Amino acid sequence: MRQRQRQVAVRGEEQQDRGRGQDSRPTGVPISVPGAPMTLLAMQRSVGNTAVVQMIRSGTFPGPVVQRMPQDGSGAGSSSAGRAPGEIMKEIKNQIKKVPEGADEPLMKEYGGLRQGRAHAEMDMRFPRSKEGQEAQQTLTETSVLLFDSMKGAQERARVQDPKVEEEGDDREVQGMLINDRLVFASNFDASVDTLVQVGSEEAGAAPTVEQLLAIEQSEEGRSKGLRNHEQRNVGEKLASYRRKNKAIIDGQRGTPGGEQGRGNDPAAQALHAKLSQPVIVLDLHSENLREMLTDTAHEGRVFLLRFGSGPGGAKQGRPDRSVHAEQKLLLALSAAGIRPQHDVRGPLAISGKYRPCMGCAAALMYYRERLGFGQLSFNPNYGHFFQSSVNSLYEHHRHMIDEHYLGFIRHMVEEEVTSTPAGWNEGAPEGAEERRGGPTLRVPGKYASRQADNTPPNSDAEDGPEDMPYRRIPERRLERTWEQETAHIGIGTGAAQSTWRRTGETLSPEQARELHDLWNLGSDRRAPTKADWHRALDLAGQYHTQQGMTYEYLGGVVGRHPEKFGSMIAKHLKEGPQRHVPTRSSKIESRPRKRVKTAAEDKQFIKGGKIDDDGKAALTAVIERLLPRNSWCQDWKQRHDAGTGPDLNPIKAPDELQLKIAELREDHGYDVPSMSQFLYTGENGDNLRKAISRKGKKLLDARRSTTGGPAPVDYDGDTEMAGL
Repeated sequence: MRQRQRQVAVRGEEQQDRGRGQDSRPTGVPISVPGAPMTLLAMQRSVGNTAVVQMIRSGTFPGPVVQRMPQDGSGAGSSSAGRAPGEIMKEIKNQIKKVPEGADEPLMKEYGGLRQGRAHAEMDMRFPRSKEGQEAQQTLTETSVLLFDSMKGAQERARVQDPKVEEEGDDREVQGMLINDRLVFASNFDASVDTLVQVGSEEAGAAPTVEQLLAIEQSEEGRSKGLRNHEQRNVGEKLASYRRKNKAIIDGQRGTPGGEQGRGNDPAAQALHAKLSQPVIVLDLHSENLREMLTDTAHEGRVFLLRFGSGPGGAKQGRPDRSVHAEQKLLLALSAAGIRPQHDVRGPLAISGKYRPCMGCAAALMYYRERLGFGQLSFNPNYGHFFQSSVNSLYEHHRHMIDEHYLGFIRHMVEEEVTSTPAGWNEGAPEGAEERRGGPTLRVPGKYASRQADNTPPNSDAEDGPEDMPYRRIPERRLERTWEQETAHIGIGTGAAQSTWRRTGETLSPEQARELHDLWNLGSDRRAPTKADWHRALDLAGQYHTQQGMTYEYLGGVVGRHPEKFGSMIAKHLKEGPQRHVPTRSSKIESRPRKRVKTAAEDKQFIKGGKIDDDGKAALTAVIERLLPRNSWCQDWKQRHDAGTGPDLNPIKAPDELQLKIAELREDHGYDVPSMSQFLYTGENGDNLRKAISRKGKKLLDARRSTTGGPAPVDYDGDTEMAGL
């Protein structure tokens, strides 16, 4: 289905090439044999003949690689001298956990048991600001936000036909690149691009244009899922503003050459408007015409959707999709195409997207600009949190960059700078804020950092004007409120020097990592993995997680799977073992007794209780009110309770003390789960609360009753990246 969809997406380009008498092969088709001549040519252009020969001799011919550029920016050079990349990786991990002399804790704290990665104890909150001089980056960000919403909307529509689409397309990010007057967009997962273009093709009846893709929107219910009330409003207002601006670009009113209504020149908007009637082009990193697509003047004004594809490092047919941070995919495109910064780049070069770059990606962008000769590259230097999975991905696909210079960028960001976080769409800077890197900034405790790592919102807006001016720019919109710490919403919560559930054994040996990676991706016969291979890989990963404390984030990076999804697989495998299919037809269901005979002692048999009464509600309320000043989950419950309506809360994120009380009431008083769940606003049927009791509450209760100490350590299901990081 994906192959058919990608062929449809480039059909318009194929016909255009035929009209010019050029090669009519579809643009999205990758080279069928890894290491084909064009791939080798791109390697030679990028790293030079000597480096290629060395890689071939050593048997380590990887996917496209870029080495350090010489001063002339020709794109030919050799790798920098120094320690091996593996040693640098260890040093990066030490740097992130380093405790300064005389301090009690490291500079970088773990947030949410690493679910939000690592960040500083205090962060720079950045408030809405002018984007003057950064018009192209602004349009890339706003278009990326709209494309992300369209991808989610396409997944909703596709799930009606195939429930697996949500898992394959569970993406958190879109980033865009302006290069040679054309736009290239990438997401973390190829499946997000595939599903969007497939749905767009079905609805348009032909290869979709970018305007047709942006017309696909996510439902309000899906968009607000898991968000607090103020977060829902923040997302809604931002999307509405970006749609107004995008409509003005489509209509040719915004991004006119030289600028309009006091706004500067915007080459990204001009590229977006240039060939609106032309379909988007789906392009693989390993396409043999990648260089032509990014440099040929015939493709100026085109919009590309970039995939990793099935080349080296990508997902193979029938295997799980692999996550690569969107910024890294865009940098890989420069590498794979053999782009020489001083010879092949005309005009501005910019990368920006829905979210600010994480620390690992920000260091990679700095490396390209400072070390590889791409001095014209512009991006957001105000980085977000650190995720080990991002650096692991760089180690796999950009290993040439993991050197002393990259380590220096990380060290500077850890020791000399602090993590950035955005204020809300309508939040203005208070007194005491200072101008820093182009906009008002305030140093705040990390607990107030946003759960969404958005790029800093602009202070401008757009509205419909009179008939003679359909688009009217608002250069400085009115902000509804001033941010105040006393009334600020708790964001990611208070971090910790190290999560209590983690242990010291964090990494695999090279041999162990290779075994786990190959078992999951290649199988025991090194041709294709079987279900038995996957079960064996989950067995190993489960042992590494439970016995040595290795995180799902790390293990997911080893096999190339999204940590949240891989962590869910491991947890389910540990709990239930290999899943055996049982037919659901009545004639094939295994015979079993109609009534189960209870064999346990009578005092140990569970007797179903009744609905939670006033005493039970009072006990839960007392715990919530005691934790209310310092716990965001309890604050969300109080807001939901007072409002009488709102989204359901996630019980697994409730504080341990409340989890313990829930399990105690369930076991000692026999209250049924649905009634407790309805009181706690965690769902009508109680399924989610039942899982939380089983996974956390019961363990905490058992630990308290079996020891004289306090509650047991938190047993997280996994550590996943915060939304967009």
